[in-house]
Amino acid sequence: MTDRHQLIDEARLRERLVDLVRIPSITGDEEAAIRRIADWLSESGAEVDYWFDGIGKMISDPAYPGHEIERAWVPCVAGMVRGQRPGPTVVLTGHVDVVPPGDYDQWTHEPFAGEIEDDRLYGRGACDMKSGVVAALEAFETFARGSRDFAGRVVLVAVPAEEDSGLGTLAAIRRGWVGDVAIVTEPTEKNGQPELIVAHAGAMSAKIEIQGLSAHASRRLMGENALDHYLAVHDVLREGERRLNAEENHPLMKNLALPYATSVGTVHGGQWSSSVMDRLEIEVRIGVALSETTDEAKARFETTLAEGLKDHAWLASHPPKITWRAAGFGSATTRSDHPVVDALSSAGAMAFGQAPTVSAAPYGCDMSAWVRVGNVPTVVFGPGNIEQAHAPDEWVSMTNTVKVARTLVEATERLLACEREALALAG
Repeated sequence: MTDRHQLIDEARLRERLVDLVRIPSITGDEEAAIRRIADWLSESGAEVDYWFDGIGKMISDPAYPGHEIERAWVPCVAGMVRGQRPGPTVVLTGHVDVVPPGDYDQWTHEPFAGEIEDDRLYGRGACDMKSGVVAALEAFETFARGSRDFAGRVVLVAVPAEEDSGLGTLAAIRRGWVGDVAIVTEPTEKNGQPELIVAHAGAMSAKIEIQGLSAHASRRLMGENALDHYLAVHDVLREGERRLNAEENHPLMKNLALPYATSVGTVHGGQWSSSVMDRLEIEVRIGVALSETTDEAKARFETTLAEGLKDHAWLASHPPKITWRAAGFGSATTRSDHPVVDALSSAGAMAFGQAPTVSAAPYGCDMSAWVRVGNVPTVVFGPGNIEQAHAPDEWVSMTNTVKVARTLVEATERLLACEREALALAG
């Protein structure tokens, strides 16, 4: 172990994670969490940039990804440590926003208490992804508080709004906080070992309105039930999902059970039990393939729906209305032979006893913005299992969070020793 590894303070990491989980930073209300991280960065002696972008500015950006949660501001923070010599810039990054806890009766631990039992810390955001943010911060601290005898720069970026759009990462990129390589510390554990994600699906959300025709329930045949017609739409959605996944040829994505999911999250319709339902509205999450942009995914989805319903007696003349909501930045991939993969593989083997499996993920995350908008080669590696994300009694292993911090220290040192040309996205 190098001297820098000795600067990892497990007690500080633990206290900060508890502190951060106790801040209920639900998407749209992240300022307190961002401010807390800004304070910690200031205490470390790093250069700190703490700013707010107005939502109006973000909406006018050519890469605006859409957003679902109403907000006036996008609060962000970045910290930077400069080495003594020119070299590459390594970005460690994560989001602080969390989804709502949902039904409290399904929790046995208070969602925002940050309770610890044995090795597990419970709470909303513990896994997704405050443990990853704190692990990245702890790794960053070793460069801020330790020797500056290294080439290049180490940057930590904490952002809001990942859960509904990716606005925070877009704001950071537009602010100039890009680098030669980035590591997003989202949860990637499987069977107690973090995987190394080099490719992930994109995700978009849309509202679909299906028109029917009202009639008295006793005269059902005189009306057009929107629920019946939704079932036809649902069949088309499933067939479109099947075709999209059948066409995938990336070997890591093909290893996944369902690389690109189309999932209906909400259904609303009807006003009275004695009336034929005249309107139904669904909200749907749509996968975006590695081979397509979000605009191409939208066109593909709209075409699939129109073609699938062209012979339907009612829906062909009363087509469903699609309203696109958050589109995010789509899918992303970084080549498997990139130096960041080698660095994290070697570092992970030291910390966990075995190298992480290089894999792909079916969910979207901020990696796509770093790759597609920032042109930064990026991978995902962090503590926690995605199965815990958004779930009741969400938890993370404290031991693995510390091991991830150690992995990030070692991997960052290896990357700082690389020539910048070797870290380029293509090649």
